[in-house]
Amino acid sequence: MDINKLVENYFTPKNLLTKDKLWGLFDEVLKELNEGTELDKSETKDIKISFPKIRITEDFGKIGTEDRAMIEKFASNIPGATLEAKLAALNSILETKKESATISEILSTMVMCEILSAIITNFTESAGGFIFEGFLAGLFGGESVQITAPEDIPGMAASGKPITDVILGDKHYSLKLLGETTAVKGSFKNMVEHFKVVPHIVYLDARRVNKDQGLEFGEFTITLQNFLEVFVTPFLKQVTKKKPDVVNSGAALKKLLNKLVSEKQAIKQIKASKKIPELKNWSTFTFSKVAPDVLNEKKLNTDDFNKVIRYLFELPDKELNQYAPFYVTYAETKFETTKAEKLFGSYTLVEDLQAAIERNDESEIIRLLEISPGYKNEQQFEFTRGQAEEIANFRTIGTLMIGPKYMKKTFANYANLLQQTISPVYEQLQLFTDNINDYFLGVSNEGAAENRKQYALDAITNAQQLEVATNNAVEKIEK
Repeated sequence: MDINKLVENYFTPKNLLTKDKLWGLFDEVLKELNEGTELDKSETKDIKISFPKIRITEDFGKIGTEDRAMIEKFASNIPGATLEAKLAALNSILETKKESATISEILSTMVMCEILSAIITNFTESAGGFIFEGFLAGLFGGESVQITAPEDIPGMAASGKPITDVILGDKHYSLKLLGETTAVKGSFKNMVEHFKVVPHIVYLDARRVNKDQGLEFGEFTITLQNFLEVFVTPFLKQVTKKKPDVVNSGAALKKLLNKLVSEKQAIKQIKASKKIPELKNWSTFTFSKVAPDVLNEKKLNTDDFNKVIRYLFELPDKELNQYAPFYVTYAETKFETTKAEKLFGSYTLVEDLQAAIERNDESEIIRLLEISPGYKNEQQFEFTRGQAEEIANFRTIGTLMIGPKYMKKTFANYANLLQQTISPVYEQLQLFTDNINDYFLGVSNEGAAENRKQYALDAITNAQQLEVATNNAVEKIEK
């Protein structure tokens, strides 16, 4: 895929990272700043110097290319050895005014965020995802590299593109540029092949916020040790039993509750035969995720329901017996008809895998995975957003708000600093360029020679003032 041609052929110049887009926001801020002062409007000049064009290119992920060197130059001003740290560094500039921020930090942050903004604005999830992979490799720099084929990973035999998209430091990442509700998908067979060579994979999701206003980053790690926690547990269904279990003593109640808690079964209702004075004088305790704050409905939220269970555990068996028998309703976990069943076939295979995992027998784990329907039939696995976020080690690592209104707000925070440093340099450079052009091209109107000489004199003045502006900028930057 030639990303450069794709951009050139299908997107207008306004979508490229030129002054018309990124720095145009800065111009708007300066205009508003000037309008809020008593400056003579006739002295306001339209500066047309364009900042260097930054191409959105697949070469971001290729070590040794000019585009990679360019993005690394900007990325070097974004501190942090992890993506979480880099997002925090970017947000330290974006979200509030950082008094100690340097020009290089400000401009590097804006350029990095504008590249991301252009990716999510101009590309589909699949096309944008490919460029995003290269961008992230460039953001980390060094030996971080984008993976495009199995041979990029020594020993890898996966068919098609491997699970790994980018290697950042010593970690393998699978990157997903997703919509707000898009599912996470992949090849189950390639996942198994991956673990024959690499002991882990980090799934990094970058989900759009309000279509193109931001990106929310979340990640979870898959290893052979937590393989079932990822590919079985999130898919299991909780089905509430139609009839409650009945126990006739306090000891039996505690044994049942302990079993349900240890097996992570969802307890729905506990009903005693008599009212319990210390528990609001209720006899029935029903769990509700959205428990209303109305006592007579006898529904409890998570914290209050847990308090009931703790109280029952702490009450001596003899005292608890007076409220027996007890009726306990709970949700059973179902493996059948789930996505997990499609991948593993039977729960017997899951139990064999669990035993091999507990023995840390990697060769047996791989052997069992190779006989699963998911591997043999080359099935796709799929996590909804909710299922992905239910994975035990899933965590949100940061959000970047990078829509135009957010970028403009950031420029406003640093408008005075940028106006004192960048604007004078570009203003004098523009005037110098215009006068030099007029001098060499000449003019056709009356008094051409005299005017031409004046252009030369003005260019000299511009050059002198440019030197002053540049020295002033250097002085401020190096403080």
